[in-house]
Amino acid sequence: MASEASRVNQEYYEDVPAGRRDYWRKMAACRHRVDTILTELGRYRPGTILDLGCGDGALLEEIERMLPNALLAGVDISSRQVALNQRSRPGVRWFVCDLDGDFVVSEEGSEFDALIAAEVIEHLDYPDRFLRSALTLAGPQCHLFLSTQSGPLRETERRVGHRRHYTPDDLSRLLIETGWKPVRTWNTGYPFHDLSKWYANLNPDRSLSEFGEKPYGFRENAICWTLRQAFRLNSQRRGAQLFAVATR
Repeated sequence: MASEASRVNQEYYEDVPAGRRDYWRKMAACRHRVDTILTELGRYRPGTILDLGCGDGALLEEIERMLPNALLAGVDISSRQVALNQRSRPGVRWFVCDLDGDFVVSEEGSEFDALIAAEVIEHLDYPDRFLRSALTLAGPQCHLFLSTQSGPLRETERRVGHRRHYTPDDLSRLLIETGWKPVRTWNTGYPFHDLSKWYANLNPDRSLSEFGEKPYGFRENAICWTLRQAFRLNSQRRGAQLFAVATR
């Protein structure tokens, strides 16, 4: 039986509005996550990579440009999104899967040099089961690259399916309990990531409509550009954005 989190995530992400594509590619927080994960991947240059919770494949597009010879795969809960991905990028292996708990990627015996879980575990009721299932897909030298959120759980985040947020200690403990060995766990984003989340929650309805539904116009693009410049000044040790790198 699907979890409550799975029901909420399925309901929200099965819809594929035009604005979500712009959000994933232009919003400062998303760009910061992509840049950080690319930097970490660049340290190891894995040959096979699976993105768990891949959305429309925006991160995999960036990885393909950096590692053109890598074999790429993506998993998402939205069957509609995966069908769109398959049509637009047939060279990537795509799978539909509910990640909240025990899951199996449909190619038996698949092992990967790198697993990515960007903004996934905060959406799950059973993150421990997710991480144990991910471990079964890890090759001998696999690295897990994970991002999630720290700090208060606000209304905009609840509406898009967040269940809880994590401290670095929470995340390290969870990784160890599920068979992973943390290499590094760190926060970033203070003050501008934190401030942008606070500001968005002054009017959640407007924020989610303007930056998640319709294609971006001049105003939205200008805000995204301004935030991307401000994010360059963020702390690399404090803030609501949380990253981890772990090995099996």
